[in-house]
Amino acid sequence: MTTNSTSCTVSPASVTGSGSATLSCTFAAASTVHVGVTGTSGSLSHSVTVTFVVQDFTITASPTSVTVNAGSAGTSSITVTALNGFAGVVSLTTNSTSCTISPTSVTGSGSATLSCTFAAASTVHVGVTGTSGSLSHSVTVTYIVQDFTITASPASVTVLAGSAGTSTITITGLNGFAGVVSLATNSTSCAVSPTSVTGSGTSSLSCTFAAASTVHVGVTGTSASLSHSVTVTFVVQDFTVTASPTSITVNAGTAATSTITVASQNGFAGVVNLASNSTACTLTPTSVTGSGSSTLSCTFTTASTVHVTVTGTSGARSHSATVTYTVQDFTINASPLSVNFTPGTAAT
Repeated sequence: MTTNSTSCTVSPASVTGSGSATLSCTFAAASTVHVGVTGTSGSLSHSVTVTFVVQDFTITASPTSVTVNAGSAGTSSITVTALNGFAGVVSLTTNSTSCTISPTSVTGSGSATLSCTFAAASTVHVGVTGTSGSLSHSVTVTYIVQDFTITASPASVTVLAGSAGTSTITITGLNGFAGVVSLATNSTSCAVSPTSVTGSGTSSLSCTFAAASTVHVGVTGTSASLSHSVTVTFVVQDFTVTASPTSITVNAGTAATSTITVASQNGFAGVVNLASNSTACTLTPTSVTGSGSSTLSCTFTTASTVHVTVTGTSGARSHSATVTYTVQDFTINASPLSVNFTPGTAAT
């Protein structure tokens, strides 16, 4: 016995008298195939035709490439199409634990949704396999996972109270990210400019604080579901100027002193120049670095009450202290200034 198809075999290939043989055929693709089997004995020959209805299915994805933000779900539709009357159950699985398929099986023809969420920027090739008995077909969906980073330079800024300190905020797109990143700060003493960056770029954080302190300022960049933050520490420094005593009583023409003290706040180490608003006064020394003291010495020639202001200046920062001098004196008068009298007589 012989067959007209190379995809088939007959076993056994001969039968004596009466008997049976098995025709076995394997076809690679869905089709309807008419296979002829011919039995020959001498001049005798007879044939029979067996029709094989070969069934299969295909699996496709749409889209095959998905661009998505890190942390957000991206989906693709998985379609199973029956070929030549196929009506079997196709079980669907994926090679990624970051993905799910719903439903997990399709009967005959139908569709399922592949949903994947990836935590970090990357390019991931996700395979989806459909299996039905010995049949198995796969399709690949490529996920382009995008994100951005946010950094600050410098991350620590030392600045005088009342003066602006700045840091550069840098946005870097990852894996082709080109979204708009909106920037905001958690401090009303700060501003960012510009307030948004597209893809990659920079913005300037500027902060002005009124008093000495250490302030941790957060800057947050947001683009749709993506959000990242960076912290800039502002070390705000200052100094104080005080006088002791603040009130002095002194005789006219006599020098009186008060100690002027400069005290550093939050690590201030600048040079503080000292000056007085009175030409009757001197300061020794005329400057102090960081913390220290100076002597204010004033000499007033006439009785009066004088408010002397001592101002300490470092850069744009300035503080003052006031010392009140109560200058005392006395007067002596004679009346009358001229007296006529007779010798031997008392005169007053």
